[in-house]
Amino acid sequence: MNIHVAAALINQDGRLLAAQRSTGSQAGAWELPGGKVEEGESSVEALRREIGEELSCEVRSAWLYDTVEFDYPEFHLTMDCYITRLDPEAHPSCDPEVHSELRWLARDELFDVEWLPADVDLLRGLAYYWDEAFSDQLL
Repeated sequence: MNIHVAAALINQDGRLLAAQRSTGSQAGAWELPGGKVEEGESSVEALRREIGEELSCEVRSAWLYDTVEFDYPEFHLTMDCYITRLDPEAHPSCDPEVHSELRWLARDELFDVEWLPADVDLLRGLAYYWDEAFSDQLL
């Protein structure tokens, strides 16, 4: 089974937003906010919808940073990861049915939390290319 998701790399003030899962077999693990791409929906449309539902925020801009392919025991994950920008006045908040906590992590704090396995290699690369990835010139 293949699951296609869209995930947001949200950076504000030099920090990346991480979300801790509140339910399911991976409860307690950290992930990038986002969710499943529904039938008939583009990846960017799913990203915008999911960020609105999960964080009560609107995505102002998004560009594809990377697509992760990862095999979990139960399914294959295709995760489109977007560098996104929220309104500077936005204050993301948790939907408790999805996430128990949100945390803004600086580059040197990225691995202070336990990420879902599919996110680890992506975040290692992001830590290396942090300045380039979050350059205002790209947004």
